[in-house]
Amino acid sequence: MTMQEHPLRRALSNELHTRPFFGYDGTGRLIRYMFLFEGNDSSILAHVNSWLERCSVTIIENSEKFRREVLEHFILRIERHTEFITITFIVNDNTGNMGLPVFAFNKDAASFLPFDMIDTMPVPVFHAIWLEVADFEGDSITSDAICELLAVDNSGSSQIYEGAGQVHFSFDIDNTGFSRIILLKNCLNPDRVGRSILRLLELETYRILTLFGLPNVRSQMSELSAMEKELQELIQNLSRQIDIESNDVDALLPRLSKIAARVEEMSAVTSYRLSATKAYQEIFLARVSGLNMSRLDGFQSIPGFLNRRMLPAMQTCIAFGERLNSVSERVARAGSLLRAQTETMIQNQNTALLASMDKRASTQLRLQQTVEGLSVIAGTYYGVRLVEYIATTIPSQYLPLAITQIKALSVPIVAFNIYTIIHQATRTKHRSVCHKNTIT
Repeated sequence: MTMQEHPLRRALSNELHTRPFFGYDGTGRLIRYMFLFEGNDSSILAHVNSWLERCSVTIIENSEKFRREVLEHFILRIERHTEFITITFIVNDNTGNMGLPVFAFNKDAASFLPFDMIDTMPVPVFHAIWLEVADFEGDSITSDAICELLAVDNSGSSQIYEGAGQVHFSFDIDNTGFSRIILLKNCLNPDRVGRSILRLLELETYRILTLFGLPNVRSQMSELSAMEKELQELIQNLSRQIDIESNDVDALLPRLSKIAARVEEMSAVTSYRLSATKAYQEIFLARVSGLNMSRLDGFQSIPGFLNRRMLPAMQTCIAFGERLNSVSERVARAGSLLRAQTETMIQNQNTALLASMDKRASTQLRLQQTVEGLSVIAGTYYGVRLVEYIATTIPSQYLPLAITQIKALSVPIVAFNIYTIIHQATRTKHRSVCHKNTIT
């Protein structure tokens, strides 16, 4: 019976093997181009596939993240990443000569490479790396020769794998547009050479990518400082307003909302780049550590060179992200404090309003009682006059009492009835108003 597998099982398992190391024997050179893209790399891929078709090579499918093609004079290695793609030409001349050849870093000596494909790429080159691989023995390579080949006065050099090889970095761009690297191997086997080459190429690749976020951070630094100052002034003003129990706290809300909007906008602009910078930084440091570098006498060490310039740049990006998060948290706390103070003010206003309404209701009750009393008196007066008027129309022999006695006896009866009628009408009206307010 066939095993039932999860559809992602083999894809996840093969992920570890997508970008394998390769063995490299003898001498030669590797040239890597890196291209950034926004959204997707479809235009780059279409351009590369067009060249592959002309070479009668199977095109790269959209699902492929890695391709290694062995061509007539070189090996083509293509790696697709989240926001960049690398194209590497691998040349192995196997001359067997000791030391660096006279044609090192010479484009004319590699004229068989498809530089025209690179020159006509629809996107500009973000970085270009030229790595020369050569053999050496003892002190056959001098510092002056290295500086001349790297075309720089200040370079970084180190031993790798306890003296089994040497690495020399220019950490600069020559007049042909390349960042130069020299790998001198003494007793490194082909597999170790291949791993070293990939680590060196990735070190230089991720070095430049780690610094990619620095210009954006520097451009936002002054605005972030201005926001920090404005937020500090706002919080101080809020503290003073709370101390004096001022009602001007509401005026601070538009300013705080404006700062919050600017912080969110800045975070939206920089968050992805800062996250990518952190990821690239970790990969870069891992590649530096993986080469097991040690000091090479007479040269400036690569870790020392990187620590002098790379670490401040990386710390700048880290510090900016931390400052931005701190400002965001302070804005949130200030907003909470402002809302709490506003709610307190509203509660105080509601309490005062309720007290005023109670006082008004009490006054209205007293006024109502007064009006009811006056209404009873007036109604009783007119009611008794009406009784008197009716009594005068009746002949006296038919009246059991004198008119004055009838008037006197009718006073409490009329007053009671009028009071009952007025009081009942007032209660009915009060219940109707309360019911209406409840529904509303």
